[in-house]
Amino acid sequence: MARTRSQRTAEELASEKRSISVSEFFEQNRQMLGFGSRARAMVTAVKEGVDNSIDATEEAGILPHITVTIEETVDEYYKLTITDNGPGITKDQIPKVFGKLLYGSRFSKRVQRRGQQGIGISAAVMYGQQTTGKPAEVTSKTESSPNAEFFKVGIDTDENEPEIRDTKTVDWSHDFDSGTTITIYLDASFRSRSNLHQYIKHTAIVNPHATIELNEPKTSFTL
Repeated sequence: MARTRSQRTAEELASEKRSISVSEFFEQNRQMLGFGSRARAMVTAVKEGVDNSIDATEEAGILPHITVTIEETVDEYYKLTITDNGPGITKDQIPKVFGKLLYGSRFSKRVQRRGQQGIGISAAVMYGQQTTGKPAEVTSKTESSPNAEFFKVGIDTDENEPEIRDTKTVDWSHDFDSGTTITIYLDASFRSRSNLHQYIKHTAIVNPHATIELNEPKTSFTL
């Protein structure tokens, strides 16, 4: 059958397609990914981090102990720090886990199972980077290592590759033998404080084997 003037070939359509950067995808889909507002961004970032930590500890056969700390900074951002007692992450994997969207591997399958979108903690890193210009700060120790590895890591938004801004070996300041702590700076708000508390409480209920501690500017509690 002859092609009509209004019909277009696959080649013509293909010539109009283009790849988009990770940052462009993120900007176009912030609402879908849980970062559509400053209030929602805080809850989503905590959720991504806590879900990630529970997955990591469970896969290693460790009873989860997770601490969430939220602080106000002098530049009116929030500093979110999540610490777990999981198996830790090897030095070569840390940049990929936190500085590459949709990254997964066999080392501990750090891409979460619980997440609504499954995009993981790197989405919170991306949001923090885009809204504050600050990289994430990650410290992780494996049981076999005497020291921990520290990274400042962001995401190359054009290539979806880790952007390492600093790295060094440091002392591990926690009581457990292995684990990971991540700090993300966020342009967010606490208008959804009740939603955040509700998420923490519900997560503790459905994971009775886990200990979850929350420290935020107005209150602290452990479940």
